[in-house]
Amino acid sequence: MQKTINTSESRFQRRVYRAREIEQLGISQSTTYRRARADGPWTRLAPGVVLVAPGPPTVHDRIQAALLRAGPGAVVTGLVAAHLHGITTTSDDVEVHVLIPHGRKIQGYPGTKFERTTRLPKPVYVNGVPTAPPVRAVMDGARTFRTWAFTQQLLRNAIQQERCCKLNDLITEMELGSRRGTAVPRAILRTLQNGPTPLHGLPRRSTRPAEEVQRSAA
Repeated sequence: MQKTINTSESRFQRRVYRAREIEQLGISQSTTYRRARADGPWTRLAPGVVLVAPGPPTVHDRIQAALLRAGPGAVVTGLVAAHLHGITTTSDDVEVHVLIPHGRKIQGYPGTKFERTTRLPKPVYVNGVPTAPPVRAVMDGARTFRTWAFTQQLLRNAIQQERCCKLNDLITEMELGSRRGTAVPRAILRTLQNGPTPLHGLPRRSTRPAEEVQRSAA
């Protein structure tokens, strides 16, 4: 007769779980939170969400924790999503930015923010992660009050990878979304559009003037 493995770790099929899911596997929530203390083998990644593997969490672990915290329909956007789409970013701090339905309220925590939106995009799945399409991801990353140099490099990298983003699409997305944080990316996109040496393959003018694009709250 085969000997049963008497370790809790053998019950897990992934690295990140809700505490109540772990309870369904036969481990009490008090035990889970004790193991997730600072000196324990597990790590608390978000309220009610735990990494059950040893060692520091990866970016993917943090993404999974944010999605579990956010609930159904959540979509990863911003710099993390842009990176998943293959767009180079230069940020050392990796903030997980998650879009959630406007009627849902979730408090962010260090390293992760949740943004309510009436324009929840249809997700594109990259390595199993529901991400915003490249144009939305880049513009959400660009309007996070970064420096001019950082924002310019992000937008240039996105545009130069023509399969990901086109200049006119970025302008349209900026106008459709929230105006909060758009002063710098707006000026940069105008420079790229009308400058003396526009990027390769970019038109000097948008096919639709920005003022004609319908605005709506993000």
